[in-house]
This record gives sequence, structure tokens and C-alpha cells, in this order.
Amino acid sequence: MCLLGRNGVGKTTLLKTIMGVLRPVGGSLRFGSRDITTTAPHERARAGIGYVPQGCGIFPYLTVTENLLMGLEAARARPADALDEVYGYFPVLKEMGRRTAGVLSSGRQQQLAIARALVRRPQLLLLDEPTEGI
Repeated sequence: MCLLGRNGVGKTTLLKTIMGVLRPVGGSLRFGSRDITTTAPHERARAGIGYVPQGCGIFPYLTVTENLLMGLEAARARPADALDEVYGYFPVLKEMGRRTAGVLSSGRQQQLAIARALVRRPQLLLLDEPTEGI
């Protein structure tokens, strides 16, 4: 699904609300059969929601590989082939594994942020401005 709209109509606010960064002022939010309206963001991540905010939010002083491993940090189960899978999507990240993430171009940082979210194999992936800088 793709959510489109002009600047200021609430796309980012909606994604932040789904992820739990912002609290809804009314109504409820369900993920599958579970009510997650009051669930903390890290619990939503563990439930299978991945999120890449606008501006990517990488860890600039960690290496590319360390950033990807951070994506697995809170995972209940760590798939053995998870890194290989995201390297299949973004092969250049494997080549840049030892580079400090903060020195990458904005496009490569965006790829890294998406790969970090994908490494956990989320059931739902929220991307805010995913092509920014690419």
C-alpha cells in the first residue's frame, strides 16, 4: 500500500502513530487481532512492525555491519541468514560493511536504514519518504 499526499496532510503523523511514537487522540489501533493502541514502540517492533523514519535515523558512528546488527538486537529470534538476505537486496552494503555509516552518501544511508528494518523480516514495513536521497 502507498500513502500519498501533499506536504502537511499527516502522512508522517500517521506512520508515527502506527509505530507508537505518537499517541492517538481517539480510536484504537489493531495489528492483526491484537489491540496495540497503548503498546510501546519497541513492543510494536517485536510484534513485527518495521519502521524507517524520514531522514533514515542510522547510527552514524557505527559501521554499516554494526547498524545492521542493531536491527537484530531486539529480535526474539535471529535468523542465521538475515544479513545475507539483506545483502542480496543491497549488495553494496556488504562491500561497505566496515565503513562508518555517517560517511556514506545520503542514498546509501537510506539503503542502510531500509536494510536495517528488513533484517528482522517484519510483517509490516513502514517507510517514510523511502526514496529520499536515492
